[in-house]
Amino acid sequence: MKKLLVVMMILAVSLTFGQEFGLFGVAPTVGIIFPENLDMGLQVGAKAQVGSLMDGKVGLFPVVNYWRASDDDWDEFHFSNIKVGCDFHYDLAQFVSGLYAGAGLAMNIVKVEYEYEWPVWNGMSYTTEKKTYDDSESKFGFSVFAGYALEVAGKEAFVEATYDIIEDFNTFGVKGGLYFNMKK
Repeated sequence: MKKLLVVMMILAVSLTFGQEFGLFGVAPTVGIIFPENLDMGLQVGAKAQVGSLMDGKVGLFPVVNYWRASDDDWDEFHFSNIKVGCDFHYDLAQFVSGLYAGAGLAMNIVKVEYEYEWPVWNGMSYTTEKKTYDDSESKFGFSVFAGYALEVAGKEAFVEATYDIIEDFNTFGVKGGLYFNMKK
Protein backbone atom coordinates (compact mmCIF):
# COMPACT_ATOMS: atom_id res chain seq x y z
CA MET A 1 0.00 0.00 0.00
CA LYS A 2 2.83 2.40 0.86
CA LYS A 3 4.52 1.63 -2.49
CA LEU A 4 1.30 2.46 -4.33
CA LEU A 5 1.03 5.77 -2.47
CA VAL A 6 4.66 6.64 -3.29
CA VAL A 7 4.12 5.78 -6.97
CA MET A 8 0.94 7.89 -7.07
CA MET A 9 2.74 10.85 -5.45
CA ILE A 10 5.63 10.60 -7.93
CA LEU A 11 3.13 10.41 -10.80
CA ALA A 12 1.18 13.43 -9.50
CA VAL A 13 4.36 15.49 -9.09
CA SER A 14 5.62 14.54 -12.57
CA LEU A 15 2.26 15.42 -14.16
CA THR A 16 2.23 18.87 -12.56
CA PHE A 17 5.84 19.60 -13.47
CA GLY A 18 5.98 22.56 -15.84
CA GLN A 19 2.38 23.57 -15.23
CA GLU A 20 1.22 26.95 -14.10
CA PHE A 21 -2.43 27.81 -13.43
CA GLY A 22 -4.27 31.01 -12.54
CA LEU A 23 -6.17 33.80 -14.27
CA PHE A 24 -3.50 35.60 -16.31
CA GLY A 25 -5.61 37.59 -18.74
CA VAL A 26 -9.08 38.13 -20.18
CA ALA A 27 -9.77 39.25 -23.75
CA PRO A 28 -13.02 40.47 -25.26
CA THR A 29 -13.25 39.19 -28.84
CA VAL A 30 -15.05 40.34 -31.96
CA GLY A 31 -15.08 38.96 -35.48
CA ILE A 32 -17.03 37.62 -38.42
CA ILE A 33 -18.47 34.15 -38.91
CA PHE A 34 -19.39 32.21 -42.03
CA PRO A 35 -21.87 29.44 -41.07
CA GLU A 36 -22.44 26.68 -43.58
CA ASN A 37 -25.34 27.56 -45.97
CA LEU A 38 -26.01 30.91 -44.25
CA ASP A 39 -24.88 34.49 -44.73
CA MET A 40 -21.98 36.03 -42.87
CA GLY A 41 -22.68 37.05 -39.27
CA LEU A 42 -21.05 38.91 -36.40
CA GLN A 43 -19.49 37.10 -33.45
CA VAL A 44 -18.61 38.47 -30.01
CA GLY A 45 -17.17 36.71 -27.01
CA ALA A 46 -14.44 36.44 -24.42
CA LYS A 47 -11.35 34.32 -23.93
CA ALA A 48 -9.24 33.86 -20.79
CA GLN A 49 -5.64 32.76 -20.24
CA VAL A 50 -5.74 30.36 -17.30
CA GLY A 51 -2.61 28.29 -17.49
CA SER A 52 -0.07 26.27 -19.38
CA LEU A 53 1.07 22.68 -19.64
CA MET A 54 4.26 21.04 -20.89
CA ASP A 55 6.63 23.84 -19.84
CA GLY A 56 4.50 26.53 -21.45
CA LYS A 57 4.12 24.84 -24.85
CA VAL A 58 0.35 24.25 -24.46
CA GLY A 59 -1.91 27.03 -23.20
CA LEU A 60 -5.34 26.54 -21.65
CA PHE A 61 -8.01 29.07 -22.75
CA PRO A 62 -11.70 28.89 -21.71
CA VAL A 63 -13.92 30.59 -24.33
CA VAL A 64 -17.43 31.99 -24.55
CA ASN A 65 -18.73 33.07 -27.94
CA TYR A 66 -22.05 34.26 -29.41
CA TRP A 67 -22.95 34.71 -33.05
CA ARG A 68 -26.07 35.22 -35.13
CA ALA A 69 -26.57 34.84 -38.87
CA SER A 70 -29.48 35.00 -41.32
CA ASP A 71 -30.34 33.64 -44.74
CA ASP A 72 -30.89 36.00 -47.70
CA ASP A 73 -33.45 33.66 -49.27
CA TRP A 74 -35.60 33.77 -46.12
CA ASP A 75 -35.76 37.30 -44.70
CA GLU A 76 -37.11 36.20 -41.35
CA PHE A 77 -34.83 33.16 -40.80
CA HIS A 78 -32.21 33.57 -38.02
CA PHE A 79 -29.68 31.13 -36.62
CA SER A 80 -27.69 31.81 -33.44
CA ASN A 81 -25.20 29.95 -31.29
CA ILE A 82 -23.75 30.33 -27.79
CA LYS A 83 -20.48 28.43 -27.45
CA VAL A 84 -18.93 27.59 -24.06
CA GLY A 85 -15.75 25.57 -24.15
CA CYS A 86 -12.01 25.33 -23.76
CA ASP A 87 -9.25 25.81 -26.35
CA PHE A 88 -5.75 24.37 -26.16
CA HIS A 89 -3.07 26.48 -27.88
CA TYR A 90 0.18 24.89 -29.01
CA ASP A 91 2.99 27.44 -29.29
CA LEU A 92 4.69 27.41 -32.72
CA ALA A 93 7.24 30.13 -31.87
CA GLN A 94 10.07 27.89 -33.12
CA PHE A 95 8.76 28.64 -36.65
CA VAL A 96 7.44 32.20 -36.33
CA SER A 97 7.36 34.24 -33.12
CA GLY A 98 3.74 34.63 -31.92
CA LEU A 99 2.31 31.85 -34.10
CA TYR A 100 0.11 29.18 -32.49
CA ALA A 101 -2.30 26.43 -33.52
CA GLY A 102 -4.72 24.37 -31.52
CA ALA A 103 -7.99 22.62 -30.99
CA GLY A 104 -10.89 22.93 -28.61
CA LEU A 105 -14.02 21.26 -27.30
CA ALA A 106 -17.26 23.09 -26.61
CA MET A 107 -20.93 22.82 -25.80
CA ASN A 108 -23.06 24.86 -28.21
CA ILE A 109 -26.58 26.13 -27.58
CA VAL A 110 -27.98 26.44 -31.09
CA LYS A 111 -31.20 28.37 -31.78
CA VAL A 112 -33.26 28.57 -34.97
CA GLU A 113 -36.09 31.07 -35.32
CA TYR A 114 -38.19 32.23 -38.24
CA GLU A 115 -41.43 34.04 -38.98
CA TYR A 116 -43.92 32.88 -41.58
CA GLU A 117 -47.36 33.75 -42.93
CA TRP A 118 -50.09 31.31 -41.90
CA PRO A 119 -53.39 31.24 -43.85
CA VAL A 120 -56.47 31.79 -41.68
CA TRP A 121 -60.09 31.24 -42.79
CA ASN A 122 -62.31 34.00 -41.40
CA GLY A 123 -65.61 32.56 -42.72
CA MET A 124 -65.64 34.43 -46.04
CA SER A 125 -62.04 34.43 -47.24
CA TYR A 126 -58.50 33.61 -46.32
CA THR A 127 -56.25 36.10 -44.59
CA THR A 128 -52.75 35.60 -43.29
CA GLU A 129 -51.45 35.73 -39.79
CA LYS A 130 -47.80 36.05 -38.82
CA LYS A 131 -46.48 33.14 -36.79
CA THR A 132 -43.09 32.64 -35.19
CA TYR A 133 -41.28 29.35 -34.79
CA ASP A 134 -38.21 28.89 -32.64
CA ASP A 135 -36.32 25.91 -31.35
CA SER A 136 -33.04 25.43 -29.54
CA GLU A 137 -30.87 22.49 -28.62
CA SER A 138 -27.46 21.73 -27.18
CA LYS A 139 -24.82 20.27 -29.45
CA PHE A 140 -21.28 19.11 -28.85
CA GLY A 141 -18.59 20.79 -30.96
CA PHE A 142 -14.94 20.56 -31.88
CA SER A 143 -12.76 23.35 -33.28
CA VAL A 144 -9.37 23.69 -34.91
CA PHE A 145 -7.64 27.03 -35.29
CA ALA A 146 -4.48 28.96 -36.04
CA GLY A 147 -3.60 32.33 -34.65
CA TYR A 148 -0.99 35.00 -34.27
CA ALA A 149 -0.22 36.82 -31.00
CA LEU A 150 1.18 40.32 -31.22
CA GLU A 151 1.66 43.39 -29.08
CA VAL A 152 -0.63 46.41 -29.46
CA ALA A 153 -0.13 49.49 -27.26
CA GLY A 154 1.80 47.46 -24.69
CA LYS A 155 -0.89 44.76 -24.43
CA GLU A 156 -1.02 41.27 -25.91
CA ALA A 157 -3.48 40.98 -28.79
CA PHE A 158 -4.34 38.15 -31.17
CA VAL A 159 -5.92 37.38 -34.52
CA GLU A 160 -7.34 33.90 -35.02
CA ALA A 161 -8.97 31.85 -37.79
CA THR A 162 -11.25 29.07 -36.49
CA TYR A 163 -13.07 26.16 -38.10
CA ASP A 164 -15.86 24.77 -35.88
CA ILE A 165 -17.55 21.41 -36.40
CA ILE A 166 -20.86 21.39 -34.52
CA GLU A 167 -22.48 17.96 -35.00
CA ASP A 168 -24.45 18.61 -38.20
CA PHE A 169 -23.04 21.90 -39.51
CA ASN A 170 -19.73 23.73 -39.72
CA THR A 171 -18.58 27.34 -39.44
CA PHE A 172 -15.49 29.29 -40.37
CA GLY A 173 -14.66 32.46 -38.46
CA VAL A 174 -12.02 35.12 -38.04
CA LYS A 175 -11.75 37.04 -34.77
CA GLY A 176 -9.42 39.19 -32.78
CA GLY A 177 -9.02 40.33 -29.23
CA LEU A 178 -6.91 42.28 -26.75
CA TYR A 179 -5.85 40.69 -23.44
CA PHE A 180 -6.16 42.61 -20.20
CA ASN A 181 -3.59 41.46 -17.67
CA MET A 182 -5.17 39.99 -14.54
CA LYS A 183 -1.99 38.92 -12.74
CA LYS A 184 0.38 41.52 -11.42
